[in-house]
Amino acid sequence: MKTKFLLLLLLSCFTVLGQDIDNAQDHELLTRYPESKIIYYFQKDYNELKFAVKSGKPEKEPQKWLEVSGHQTSIVYEIPLGKSTVEVMKNYQDAFKANNAEILFQCKGGECDGTNAWYSAKFFEKVYGKDNRQSNGEISHYYDFGNYHVSQRYMVGKITTADKVYYVEIGMTPTYDGKPVKVCVEVIEQEALQSGLITLNADVIKDKLEKEGKLILDGILFDTSKATLQPTSFSVIEMVGDYLNQNPKVRVYIVGHTDDIGSLDSNLQLSEDRAGAVVSALMNNYGDFGTRLTPIGVGPACPVATNETEDGRMKNRRVEIVLKKK
Repeated sequence: MKTKFLLLLLLSCFTVLGQDIDNAQDHELLTRYPESKIIYYFQKDYNELKFAVKSGKPEKEPQKWLEVSGHQTSIVYEIPLGKSTVEVMKNYQDAFKANNAEILFQCKGGECDGTNAWYSAKFFEKVYGKDNRQSNGEISHYYDFGNYHVSQRYMVGKITTADKVYYVEIGMTPTYDGKPVKVCVEVIEQEALQSGLITLNADVIKDKLEKEGKLILDGILFDTSKATLQPTSFSVIEMVGDYLNQNPKVRVYIVGHTDDIGSLDSNLQLSEDRAGAVVSALMNNYGDFGTRLTPIGVGPACPVATNETEDGRMKNRRVEIVLKKK
């Protein structure tokens, strides 16, 4: 089942003005601006694109690109006449911020070209030009976005869920003064767990715990045979703290696990001490969570791999967060 991360726009109830083209639909990630219609649409199982993530020098192409690849959905909307790019883009920006999505880059008008000019011709020409977009054969799809206008807007964002990473590009432009605004939404979808792109954050922790009830906290490491946290562990522990602060009613177990080398008693004690060390780090640095945290050590009792190999033993030495019944 696909993870749906709906970014609900400020006005979510609408009727479609006009008619979408055949076989077109909104991406599951984003709702459309109220009363807009889809005028171009296509999907590709795999495509490679470049999204701009830094303004150009005066009248030059963007200084930095983000190269993305994966399943592509490309949609062009026509916005109701009279609506400006300012209000339409603000709608998308607010939706991103409300859902803790990461905005990687945004610009408007001459800012995109690194000038004080009213337009950003080189920027949009390069982003939507034939070398980057129209080379895929969808010439009419991008035609208007390669032009220039004082009201053009551009934004690139990243959304991470438990099993996917989405890169979203939103560009918008009026075709001419007095004509409707057009919005191009590009979504590149990647399988995070298969490609190693997963980034742990509070939303990912929440999603995984609600679906599976537990999550291995990869990246929490200890000194050998000790319960002393290594400094790099705190980046992961901070994310757990963020999750607990954002979900104040949640209670969890912090569970320590070991491999099967050594005595059972020593491993049980070590796993309990390590779970306690994580709880102490959370309490001392990220909030007074009181009885919401329960440390438990189970030693080698719940392996996820064989203890006959070093690779397996390494996987078994871990800390998990487990959702506690309310």
